[in-house]
Amino acid sequence: MNDKMKASVYIALTLDGYIAKTDGSVTFLDEYQTLASDQDGDMGFSDFLSTVDLLVMGRKTWDTVISFGEEVWPYGDRQVWIWSTQHPSNINIPECRKKQTRVVSSSPMQIMKEANKEGYTKVYVDGGSTIQSFLKNECVGELILTRVPLILGNGIPLFSSTNNQPLAHIKTVTYSNGLVQSHYRVPPLIV
Repeated sequence: MNDKMKASVYIALTLDGYIAKTDGSVTFLDEYQTLASDQDGDMGFSDFLSTVDLLVMGRKTWDTVISFGEEVWPYGDRQVWIWSTQHPSNINIPECRKKQTRVVSSSPMQIMKEANKEGYTKVYVDGGSTIQSFLKNECVGELILTRVPLILGNGIPLFSSTNNQPLAHIKTVTYSNGLVQSHYRVPPLIV
């Protein structure tokens, strides 16, 4: 594998570290998207996504995203690999997404090796346990974290107790809707 190829994470989380409510919903983000000014735009998501050629997401995240409907599908025609232990026939993949979607179950390292072998250059990883596993396996090179000024109290956490890594801060941007976005590089672990 190209040792320089690492996955990227771009995700919103509450001040107490949750990326979704316990039921998987992210409706708490709606208010902040409405409050975004024209100057804020999409807070860099389109620019980030324009550099991505493969998206790897967990099955629960997949289920959430496709539940929003085709009219709000944010990823364009990029290839999507759903990371799941379920048989592909048990995963709802709409007909319009079948050509660009694959179900994978190998380890994060194997997924990155396969992506590199197939010529992908930037992998975007999404979903709580998926991100945690890719971090644990040292497959993430950057984190773009957007803090939502909200304390949820409980929900699906972004990080687990097994994610104990120092990060290198690159930059932080604040937006008029109260969101604060920080960009970090994930240095290799020294053993």
